[in-house]
Amino acid sequence: MRIDKIKSVMPFGEINYFESVDSTNDWLIDNGECGDICISEAQAHGRGRQGNKWISPKEGNIYFSLCWCFDDISKHWTLLGLVVGIAIAEALSDVGLRNHGVKWPNDIFWDNKKLGGILIETVGRSSKVIIGIGLNISLPEKYTQNINQAATSLEEALPNSTPSRDELLMALVIRLHQSLKSFSSLTFDNFLISWKKWDILQGEIISFSDQGKDVVGKVVEIDQHGRLGLLNSNGEVKYFSSAEIKMRRVGNASTSR
Repeated sequence: MRIDKIKSVMPFGEINYFESVDSTNDWLIDNGECGDICISEAQAHGRGRQGNKWISPKEGNIYFSLCWCFDDISKHWTLLGLVVGIAIAEALSDVGLRNHGVKWPNDIFWDNKKLGGILIETVGRSSKVIIGIGLNISLPEKYTQNINQAATSLEEALPNSTPSRDELLMALVIRLHQSLKSFSSLTFDNFLISWKKWDILQGEIISFSDQGKDVVGKVVEIDQHGRLGLLNSNGEVKYFSSAEIKMRRVGNASTSR
């Protein structure tokens, strides 16, 4: 990995590179300054949202976290995770990927299979956040048996033109900096334009468990708080702030991008 190349597109901050850490997010929570990045070849205790484990073997994948400090708390703070998802989708498009998108609230998908995930954590009560990103470049079959959903990799999605990690990390840094610097001036209307381009759940019938109850409905919108709007069988739209979603495909989610 060419750390100097990645550093060249960083306006500020330092790169902290490791062969292995417990978690790139944890390392920055304990040690990071604003703008710093932590990259590791493997994570001993990588994690996703709601305590889920992120399988993080040393297989040339991307385990990456960015420490970012906001000057103030935006009124659209609850949209931050979705904005980061859009930035990642744009970076993947920059390196040649197509037919991918963001699955609310924090996953990157290609061909209805998980390509990567996002974990955002705040540091104390400040406007300092840690943005963790895991992306599968390679996913050997020996690891897929430990993953409880369909997963994929860039080697599968782009078998003849898989981008290098340097190329992808540079694209990620550029897109993340652009999105995070402009986040305080974000308008909901502009957010929706971008979100609709990358949202893979729009129009889908999905099911999930919410507080022990099974929920089924059609995805119709995202509200100003980043909540998922679901049209149920009674014709009512109800909103959900977090859920482990299992999709029911109806054939219209994947479009060329």
